[in-house]
Amino acid sequence: MRGDGTVAGEKRSEEKRGEDAERYLVPGLQRGLEILRCFRRDRPHVSAAEVAKELRIPRSTVFRLMTTLEYLGFLERSRDGRDYRLGVAVLSLGFEYLASLEITELARPLLERLRDETGFNAHLVVRDGREVVFVMKVAAPSTFVGSVSIGTRMPAHATVLGRAFLAHMDGGELEALYPQRTLERFTPQTPATLDDLRVLLAEDRHRGYAISESFFERGISAIAAPVFDDTGTVTAVINITVPEGSADPERLRGPLAERVVATARELSRRLDYDETRGRRLAANF
Repeated sequence: MRGDGTVAGEKRSEEKRGEDAERYLVPGLQRGLEILRCFRRDRPHVSAAEVAKELRIPRSTVFRLMTTLEYLGFLERSRDGRDYRLGVAVLSLGFEYLASLEITELARPLLERLRDETGFNAHLVVRDGREVVFVMKVAAPSTFVGSVSIGTRMPAHATVLGRAFLAHMDGGELEALYPQRTLERFTPQTPATLDDLRVLLAEDRHRGYAISESFFERGISAIAAPVFDDTGTVTAVINITVPEGSADPERLRGPLAERVVATARELSRRLDYDETRGRRLAANF
């Protein structure tokens, strides 16, 4: 997107707000939340010693913080009594977050219709930094069971879901998100560099949706389209997943892509997105 004085001024204001916010951070609270983020799907159990080493915090401090989190229900002791795992309170917060999202309420009937029209699983995802997070899944009545569930995270640059977000970022935003230039590869199709990614994003932006065949997961095709809010920002992405052999390329890029795009546009309208304004902004890329 071409910059101008207004855009530059907005970015400077955002940077200043960020600097101001750092002055009011509470170190203890920040560390407690960082501890919770040490737990992942592939790492459900973590010891206090591991946390202390990873976050470079004294063990005595980690012990007090983890004891507090355990008391509040955000952590639980594992069976061996040495390691910790996430507690039920974290799950409750997650569900409360999903329930608070207006977009999930608006999206559900549209995703159900998309599933019924296409016969495939439909999803709604949001972006969290360099990852996309599944916040809604509407499963089709078929023998195919997708590998994703609510809360599943995937790398943005390596999935069409993420590309639907990234395609509407300007160059500066992309570079800030991926400063290292080289990107982690998951399949031979994954872009290896930021420049490779930019080529794909330009194609996605021109097409109006992102599409792949075995791009991230072998044997699975996916179609994703962006959902815009009233500010013109991509606030979510809608997609369907298609098992290999269930649809030929012509159907993927024709009727199925059209239905995904139409659903995303309808959800955008329900979020008060102005398509006319959006087209003007897109012309600046």
